[in-house]
Amino acid sequence: MLEDFEASMRSGLAPNPHRDPVSFAEHYIKRIPYAVGTPAFTIASAPWLREPLEAIFDPEVREVGVQAAVQLGKSLLIEAASCIIPVVDPGPTLILQDTDKNADDYKESRLRKLWNAVEPTRAELTSEGIPKKGPISFRANTCWVLGGDNDNNLHGRTIRYVMGDEVWRWKSGSIGRAERRVTANKWRSKILFVSQGGLAGSEWAAWMGESTNHLFNFRCPACGKIQPYNWNQVIFPKEARTPNGWNKKALRFGTTYQCAGCKIHLPDEVEARVEMNKNGIYVQQDESARRGYIWDSMLAQERGLTWGELALECVDAKLFYDDTGDNSKRRDFIMQRLAQTYQEEADEVQIEASVGGYKMGEPWAEEGGFVNGKPKAGKDLTADDRAHPEFVPLRFMAVDVQRRGFWWAIRSFSGDGRSRLHSFGYCFAWSEVLDAHKKAGVHPANVFVDSGDNQDEVLAACAANGWVATRGDQRNEFPWKVRTPQGNKVEIRPYSTPVVELVGQRRCKRFYFSNLRLKDTLALLIRRGKHTRPDDVLEEYLKQMQSERRTIREGGRPIWEQIDSRPNHLWDCEVILMLPAMAWRLIGKAEQMIANQEAKGQEPGEEQESTESAG
Repeated sequence: MLEDFEASMRSGLAPNPHRDPVSFAEHYIKRIPYAVGTPAFTIASAPWLREPLEAIFDPEVREVGVQAAVQLGKSLLIEAASCIIPVVDPGPTLILQDTDKNADDYKESRLRKLWNAVEPTRAELTSEGIPKKGPISFRANTCWVLGGDNDNNLHGRTIRYVMGDEVWRWKSGSIGRAERRVTANKWRSKILFVSQGGLAGSEWAAWMGESTNHLFNFRCPACGKIQPYNWNQVIFPKEARTPNGWNKKALRFGTTYQCAGCKIHLPDEVEARVEMNKNGIYVQQDESARRGYIWDSMLAQERGLTWGELALECVDAKLFYDDTGDNSKRRDFIMQRLAQTYQEEADEVQIEASVGGYKMGEPWAEEGGFVNGKPKAGKDLTADDRAHPEFVPLRFMAVDVQRRGFWWAIRSFSGDGRSRLHSFGYCFAWSEVLDAHKKAGVHPANVFVDSGDNQDEVLAACAANGWVATRGDQRNEFPWKVRTPQGNKVEIRPYSTPVVELVGQRRCKRFYFSNLRLKDTLALLIRRGKHTRPDDVLEEYLKQMQSERRTIREGGRPIWEQIDSRPNHLWDCEVILMLPAMAWRLIGKAEQMIANQEAKGQEPGEEQESTESAG
């Protein structure tokens, strides 16, 4: 009995042989319950995590920042640290997500499962366990899991460990307020922020920019040269580019990585990356007391994308930008995959480059049309198509409503990415708007009216005449539920699903759209000569099309703004016309997109019923 007591005392007083954070994680995290296959933590599967994890518990390091690609372990640093702190070095801990809702979900879906799976961490929990709400009490420390965007969460608490996840999404000022929570424990505090890349000018970009920026370098298995991963060294196979576009199968399975030293092409295999990474090291870029670590998607081993899959994403993002002018996929690739800060660009449209070589209102033989309700490119229309009683020209009208009148513009589309300004004008009454679109042969369902001013009057006019109401919005993304052969999925678009507005006994449909994305698209089409204007267009049109420029606000947020209060009504009309052009895939590779949808048994515009044209 005495021997058992003595053994128990010795065991309790003996130092933990796994105080080193990497040793602790490898010894005690025997499974990660929320990961696919619930694997154990092994540093060999993610060697880039070793140094950042050690820095978190290095007494000489107070601040650690990680800017890394998605799905490659950056959040696991917070989770592993949250297991180690109560056992090895207890102290009041604050773990932050962007919002309270996401923080609650993070605690329930990840932290709760991990803490219960790690035996020494679970043993430190008090009898209260892990409550759904409120702080978590360990025997020697308290832990809060809260939202960083909620100012109330960042006041009134003295914290030793502050750890924040995906801080690029936090609103401005939240990082600074989170840092101030460790003031009372400054000499022994620890700050850990992890995130993908953010926007240039944002608080996260500035914070990370003041760190050491340790960049993960691999060692070439052939020549031994230490070098950082560089997207320019990812080599697409020659056969991937064909006269008809990209051979995506060749791209996916033929992409390699070229060593910057010996120029050998390393194969796109997990084994090759394991060999490259196992002797990898971090190379410091800048001097700072704040430790920063950076890694991107190219080093992925068992988890993450192959180089070929990354190449596909890169090409798809470029094609999407080329087709639509929407840079969101390019931005995501740079921020999420390359773990870089994204720099938005300013822009000012130069309309002089888009003269079309035609006259106002002139018939256009290449104008497309709706045949049985489906858009068809002009070059594919037959005489029978045009003679069909329900044939509708591929022509849309946009109306910018003023307090005393209406500016309007009508544009024709070929269906293969090009468009022509058909006509524009100014009128004083709704009856004149009606006359203008009838005279130009625009079907009522293809008339889109701005509802930003005189909303009730606009909705009433739309309901009475079968027009579609629109409203520009500061949101850049809107979720859509789309039917696919694999079932329903959520797709993000720069315009909303239609909102049905009731006006007495009638109704109309209204779309909200991203001001930024549609203006970016318009500017791109103008620069590329796809969006043209007649030779004899009036000077007023030219002036109004030179009325806005793209600038970058503080914090890196891009915005289009008026130049010197110039009238911009026709510019706004042209922006509105991007909505039906996007919805019907008329400003990119329309024929291919339509063919792809028909192959899936889905009509173009099927899910955006309020953009349907007559026919």
